[in-house]
Amino acid sequence: KMVDGLVRAIQVGCTHGELDCIYQNTRKLEKSQHVKIDLILCCGDFEACRNQQTDLDALSGPKKYHIFKDFYKYYNGEKIAPYLTVFVGGNHEAIIHNKELYYGGWAGIII
Repeated sequence: KMVDGLVRAIQVGCTHGELDCIYQNTRKLEKSQHVKIDLILCCGDFEACRNQQTDLDALSGPKKYHIFKDFYKYYNGEKIAPYLTVFVGGNHEAIIHNKELYYGGWAGIII
């Protein structure tokens, strides 16, 4: 809830599909700084891989870095992002998923 009319946002770099880590660190920041974060802006390699069969296989970059992380849990509703999360893709992305969102849209619940 905005008390002072300000939107408090944080910016993170490449998440590489590790949303649990980003959200955990944001909660730590909130606690240590006594603030409430309203928005997370992810700039760089977001890697919104929904499944291993298509998205992970189509991920750009060397195959040795194709590791299925936790974004799919947020995509399928198993987890819900605790913060509004906006991402700007980088050069290592699940291109099939991103093409479906060519003009923007929801990659997951509040993502």
